Amino acid sequence: MTSALHRALGATAAILAAVLLAGTSAGRLDPHAAVAAAAVFAVIALVCRFGIVDHGSRPFGIANRITAARAATACFILATVGAAPDPALHWLIATLGGVAIARDGGDGWIARRSSLASAFGARFDMEVDALTILVLSLALASQGVVGPWILASGLLRYVFVAVSWLWPPLAAPLPPRDWRRACAVIQGATLAVAMIPVLPPPLATLTAAAGLATAVGSFGVDVRWLIVNRGTVAHASLAQRLRQLAGVLRSLVIYYGIPGRARRLRRLYAPFVPPGGLAFDVGAHAGNRVRCWRQLGARVVAVEPQPAFAAILRRIFGVDPDVVLLTVALDARAGEATLHVSDRTPTVSTLAGEFIEAARAARSFDRVTWDRPVAVATTTLDALIARYGPPDFIKIDVEGAEPRVLAGLSSPVGALSFEVVPSARDAAQACVDRIAALGEYRFNWSPGESHRMTWPEWIDAAALRAWLAGLRPDDPSGDVYARRSG
Repeated sequence: MTSALHRALGATAAILAAVLLAGTSAGRLDPHAAVAAAAVFAVIALVCRFGIVDHGSRPFGIANRITAARAATACFILATVGAAPDPALHWLIATLGGVAIARDGGDGWIARRSSLASAFGARFDMEVDALTILVLSLALASQGVVGPWILASGLLRYVFVAVSWLWPPLAAPLPPRDWRRACAVIQGATLAVAMIPVLPPPLATLTAAAGLATAVGSFGVDVRWLIVNRGTVAHASLAQRLRQLAGVLRSLVIYYGIPGRARRLRRLYAPFVPPGGLAFDVGAHAGNRVRCWRQLGARVVAVEPQPAFAAILRRIFGVDPDVVLLTVALDARAGEATLHVSDRTPTVSTLAGEFIEAARAARSFDRVTWDRPVAVATTTLDALIARYGPPDFIKIDVEGAEPRVLAGLSSPVGALSFEVVPSARDAAQACVDRIAALGEYRFNWSPGESHRMTWPEWIDAAALRAWLAGLRPDDPSGDVYARRSG
């Protein structure tokens, strides 16, 4: 599927680039507008590359190829902004816009008839519709066919999206409505018709205004429905959404923004994760371990229950057939559990309520709050092993819930690691007891995000228990590594 996506978008981009270059060379297109059009299509291609992960195993398909062609058509119309007014150009824009609008229903019909309909395809189609309406509005205004007020037609949908981000009730899902799509077609068609040169200016203005009025009416109906039904849907407040965004950005900077970290990770994990091997990342978070293990040539099962980070993992690794992404938590048994989420510091979200109380003994947790409980599905390490095979390495980083994860493991593995938070060292002691009960292991310590072993010699379980007993609440966190010695 990925290669088909690349071929389809690559061919479309090549045709668009050739047309833009020819138009610019002939002096018919403004070079700056042509560059902007090419940049917009490049952004569309990138969004498709990462958005296609929600497409499942279906091929890119003829319907999405048609939508990609409509996107390229919209980008060409964008390139006409700034060009000298010309009746021939008006005919070209009207024709291309009309064809793009007419083909709008065709891609969806084909997708449904060929059983290739998907959430990605529907969203791709909707965004290209919005882009087409926007560029037609820009063309009408820049060519002087109607006044600048017509830009409201193209910006209406984007203003709605921006306002819905600021006022969450407007972001709730809308019920399906055929009239909504019909209004979008009418809006686009009136913009294309208004561009026809033989239309008298007053009639062109009236036609474009009718399309805008139709769009305003459609959006008005939807806004009214959302306002009336806002009490039936739970919404995150703006403050909460900003905290979530800040937390996600913080994690991405920590795990991807520090130079040299990826190299240190590969050096650390190379002895545990062989090429062609299998590794479990329990608490995958932003996925830097997943990336490291894939660079080492291993297959990966990544477990992450937080929806925001599960979405990031899908965007980064969703097209990789050697990465399995599971939006669940691991526990002692399969079922459901409560995840205590910290929006501002999502790295400390946990299943373990006792960890929250223990962590408060450390000054480093003074400003940490666990904002909300979230119900999550749970499974076990034994279930993962039964499904995907025994792993060469398991990383467990779940903020005090490590003993619960290990309770779901009934057979020894070659190597594993678990996080230690000194203020919650009882959880670490329980992990040592469980690992020692599974087999003969020796241990080492990697503090913080140093990604290096501290002790020159690996120690046994008794020595590790003694070392853990001496930790103070404000000592740095880190990871204990265990490798089987028998």
